[in-house]
Amino acid sequence: MDALDFSQMAQLLGLFLPMGREALAWLGAVPWGVRILLLLWLLWVFYLAVMNLQRVHKAGNLGRVALVLGIPVLVVGFVLDVLANLVIFTVLLLEWPRRGEWTVTARLKRHHGATTWRARVAQWFETELLGSFDPKGTHIN
Repeated sequence: MDALDFSQMAQLLGLFLPMGREALAWLGAVPWGVRILLLLWLLWVFYLAVMNLQRVHKAGNLGRVALVLGIPVLVVGFVLDVLANLVIFTVLLLEWPRRGEWTVTARLKRHHGATTWRARVAQWFETELLGSFDPKGTHIN
């Protein structure tokens, strides 16, 4: 099978663009609260996938195909992480992220050792959603 040339790729892209426009139109009709919950859920699902990839990699069992298929998971997960950090966690923690705090984890790590309400939020995320799924047994400690 020959590789796709530019015109064939453009045709394929043209097939998917209407679906993308429909998906964005559908998302525009979804209430903000549902969008926020969807973003948090997607972030958690991608976190679980990345932690599993990390576990398999550390065990020395991550093959080339799994690595290639896992790279988009890492990229999409990072984009979701940055988006959630900038939008949701800015509101949730009532503060802007500091310089260099691109991810939710970086921000939660900063708060984790303190004795503030933000530290309690960080501990809740660690206990309920993050720590048990990290191969190290803890994520933000």
